[in-house]
Amino acid sequence: MSSRPFLHASLTLLALVAFVMLSAELLSRYAFPRISNIERRIRNDESRVMTLRSTGVDARPTVLLAGNSLLLMGLDYPHLNAQVGRQAYAVRFVIENTEYLDWYYGLHHLFASGVRPSIVVLCLNVGQTVSSRTLGDYSARHLFGASDLLPVAHAAGMDATQTSELLLSHWSAFYASRATMRNFILNRAAPGYATAMHNLADNARSSLPPDDEVIGTARARLDAIDSLCRQFGAQLVLLIPPSLGGRNELLASAAQLGNVNFDYPLPTLNSDMFRSDGTHLNQKGAAVFTQAIARCLQARLAPMRRAENLAHSPTNAAMP
Repeated sequence: MSSRPFLHASLTLLALVAFVMLSAELLSRYAFPRISNIERRIRNDESRVMTLRSTGVDARPTVLLAGNSLLLMGLDYPHLNAQVGRQAYAVRFVIENTEYLDWYYGLHHLFASGVRPSIVVLCLNVGQTVSSRTLGDYSARHLFGASDLLPVAHAAGMDATQTSELLLSHWSAFYASRATMRNFILNRAAPGYATAMHNLADNARSSLPPDDEVIGTARARLDAIDSLCRQFGAQLVLLIPPSLGGRNELLASAAQLGNVNFDYPLPTLNSDMFRSDGTHLNQKGAAVFTQAIARCLQARLAPMRRAENLAHSPTNAAMP
């Protein structure tokens, strides 16, 4: 019996599978950012971040504002740039649902890629700082370098399957974005269900260890990320967002004990400044928080500008 029909069918099937996989990859890389506002924003942020150097072409200090949805919803980015634009070139890089490990290894990759901001402003709350979770596949694609993947997997306690998925996501846009695309479809098809699932996920993240354990873990992690930034000539500033529960005070205590720069401009805000989830700021709260961030950032930028002006003053110019 001839095996040629079977071989032909097998090759046809393999060609079809390859075509489907290639199409999915190309659509993920080029089409999905055109229809998803979130994906487009992240790609645009990512591109701008790669232009950051310690000083811009006009000698202004550069600032990287990094974080998750707390920063996205709590910061009026255009208004902040209007407030500090004369003092610094500020770039936002926000990826929702990211936590400490995402940004520790994400910053490591950005530094290794040549990004050199003068100041890194990292916005996390206490739960996100002590968490050992990561965004996983999406961070593997947009935040982690190839050399970071195994250390991330170890730090997050991933098993062999999860580690394999992390490695695959680093090189495949489709595999990394498949959950994002699923959520995009779900938000369009059943927004009420999507909101309920999001709230359930937020509630599942609310529990914290005892206070002394939280402070100890947070202090060690803040010291690690502060040392990383200093290694590459950047000043770390932990931006602590306002909260209704008050447990972010533990994060402020950990930063103070570790001598890590932090800004906690609004420890408390009225409940009418928050969205219905009680965690993210609404438009009114964001306006107040943005003003507070601008004041803190201006205070930290002022010495840099004075030092820059002094370095370029005629009295400090080199003798001919």
